[in-house]
Amino acid sequence: MPYYQANKCWKTIEKHFATIMDLLNDTVIIIDKKGTIIYVNEEYKQQIGTKEGGMPNHGSYGNFFHDKLSETLHQGKTIKKKKYYDKERGHSLTASFLPIKDHDGETIAAVGITSPISRHQPPFEHPHTIKQEKAPKGNTRKDLPPGLNNIIGKSPELIDCLRLSVQVAKSDATVMLRGETGVGKELFARAIHNTSNRHSFPFIAVNCAAIPDNLIESELFGYASGAFTGARTSGKMGKIEMANKGTLFLDEIGDLSLNTQVKLLRFVQERYIEKVGGNEQIPIDVRIITATNRNLEQMLERGDFRTDLYYRLNVIPIHIPPLRERPGDITLLSHHFLDYYGKKYGRNLTFSREAIESLQGHPLPGNVRELKNIIEHAVILCPDDTIRLQQLNLGVVCQQEKLDHASLDLNQAIAKTEKTIIQRALEKAVNNKSKAIKYLGISRGAFYSKIKKYNLI
Repeated sequence: MPYYQANKCWKTIEKHFATIMDLLNDTVIIIDKKGTIIYVNEEYKQQIGTKEGGMPNHGSYGNFFHDKLSETLHQGKTIKKKKYYDKERGHSLTASFLPIKDHDGETIAAVGITSPISRHQPPFEHPHTIKQEKAPKGNTRKDLPPGLNNIIGKSPELIDCLRLSVQVAKSDATVMLRGETGVGKELFARAIHNTSNRHSFPFIAVNCAAIPDNLIESELFGYASGAFTGARTSGKMGKIEMANKGTLFLDEIGDLSLNTQVKLLRFVQERYIEKVGGNEQIPIDVRIITATNRNLEQMLERGDFRTDLYYRLNVIPIHIPPLRERPGDITLLSHHFLDYYGKKYGRNLTFSREAIESLQGHPLPGNVRELKNIIEHAVILCPDDTIRLQQLNLGVVCQQEKLDHASLDLNQAIAKTEKTIIQRALEKAVNNKSKAIKYLGISRGAFYSKIKKYNLI
């Protein structure tokens, strides 16, 4: 291309530089030779946030970026696809850093670019065929205590979570486990309990979403003799009192009603309970671990979750990464479940290469729980000694992938999505329609109208 044409092209690109950068799904940050941020794109603002004026000040991009950008700035060397785990946002990322030099070769600026690791992660390579490969036996991480052996995996992201859990277990600090459904939040809670000084005392788990609102208070706090019609004459001990000296695990904490949140907040602050219908204040010594897959921060903005309770419970958050961000662990878990269900059903099976690679490529929105069900299904239906692709129940793919190949008819796409969301709400509520209506946030009339429309009776 002649020079004058190339020069005109670059001037056009320069004019539209910001627009082009804002179209990227990657975060982009540029600092000058003094270390001052001179540019971030829209994706950076969305993921990491900005101060007043729309630009982050120096250092707001965190220690990792600060160190790597400074290294690039001072050494003038390019760093390509450096993998790391962002604990604050719960994402695995790759980051690249590029020096910008003037005509004399002096580095005058540095660029940092991050991308989700799933977009760059190569398929898991096997050193030999899957049929010859032996199933891994339990957890081989020798430097971690045996109380964590039930959590299978060796990816750096998972190991980081396990090490943090070990460190937290030494204290009585309140922990909040965050992560998608099926990632194993209760396993982590039990692991923290088993490696703590409270391991010889009870671990009491409460699924807050499974208990009706009118029963949750008596289930948590218990009730005194004659508290209400039908109550036991001897009264009843609540879950909190049962966990005394041990650990209380409150799963699905985001499903508690505001009324129950107020009473739980009082217990968290005062560390004593009053049974329903009773006046006695009973002191309780318990370690609290909570878990949720809901966005509590959005619930705070809507007023659906109390701010004071949130900060009481979110002392030490642990973000458990989804299975799709650690494909190597999919292989380990697949063999673990194959060994477990093989013994349970008296089968001696192996995976074909195609089967294990298909599992690694599957989005697994249900994470470990979904993978476990897929393997059990395959073990039961496998006609010979090798599980192949056709024995894996991988027909359900994430809704986003369905939409990518769907009709461009907007009404049809909306109806399809609406039906899927209602089905998921019913599944989560175990077909309890009142709970499903609560999850969906719609009126009862609208719910039954849509049930009839989509023939979901």
